[in-house]
Amino acid sequence: MAKIFDALKTDGRFGRLIDIIQTLGEEKTLQAEGPMTFFAPVDSAWDAIPEPNRAMILNDKQLLSHLIDFFTIDRHRCTLDALLARNVVQTVEGNLIAVRQTERGTQVDEAVVIEGNMEADNGIIHVLDSVPFATLSQAFEAYTAAGE
Repeated sequence: MAKIFDALKTDGRFGRLIDIIQTLGEEKTLQAEGPMTFFAPVDSAWDAIPEPNRAMILNDKQLLSHLIDFFTIDRHRCTLDALLARNVVQTVEGNLIAVRQTERGTQVDEAVVIEGNMEADNGIIHVLDSVPFATLSQAFEAYTAAGE
């Protein structure tokens, strides 16, 4: 089995996310011992963000860094069942994200989990169909607050 970063890299659905992680130099974080839980939006999730918003996000390292922290739950290997039981979890960034069962499936904020419980040596990955916009707006708020 591979660490989270290597699992994402070999999967083929996460080219944009891999580029972001490498641009930020966050590979080591996702190669750490863990345990951790990581929410991974597929490439089409990034493509669905309207231009020029996508360009602004993808070209802003500080905002992307906050966003990666929103995708990570540190020191916990949370299965979908565990996340649903808790309903709300705190990410590395410190904000809360909602995990709930809806008619669309398991949702993380507004994103739908298209594949859950992907095992890695140092944690677990949940694949998302979109970049959660609540998360995106929280990351932007954290970014703007840090600049004040």
